[in-house]
Amino acid sequence: MGRLQIAPRALVCKNAVIEGDVKIGDGTVVHVGASIIAKRGPIIIGANNIVCERATIVNNHETPLVIGDDNLFETDALVEGCGVGHRNVVQVRAKVFGSCVLGNNCVVGATCTTEPSDDIPDNTVIFGSPQVRRIRADSNTDHISMHRKHLEYIQEMLPRYNHIVGAE
Repeated sequence: MGRLQIAPRALVCKNAVIEGDVKIGDGTVVHVGASIIAKRGPIIIGANNIVCERATIVNNHETPLVIGDDNLFETDALVEGCGVGHRNVVQVRAKVFGSCVLGNNCVVGATCTTEPSDDIPDNTVIFGSPQVRRIRADSNTDHISMHRKHLEYIQEMLPRYNHIVGAE
């Protein structure tokens, strides 16, 4: 049986599924129905991340799955990779598979998937059907300011309507 560590300013809904050795960083929000499952190795989630309802983060590897800061995992997103950098968005029903490592400032578009052994470079955007990849030209500052506002709103509203697990 694993150990759950929740930072003092993190918000984790009681009916989120969390199994194994999981550490949740300061300011991170884990919504109702989200799943974080450390099957083989631990999962370490950084600060100010948002894990939306029905998003799933799984570590099938013996090495720790380290997730950086300021990431957004939208509804029904699946992350099974070996690492996630900072300031990424994994959109609705997107999948990060296998031993994939996601860099910084990346977007995995709605319903898009990564290859199991991909190393996704910083600033990559995966989008469309069929999937296309490009390097973003902007500085990502709009995403960062919107992410902060989204996080502030959730941190205010979520405890009003959901049961929250206490920090440990």
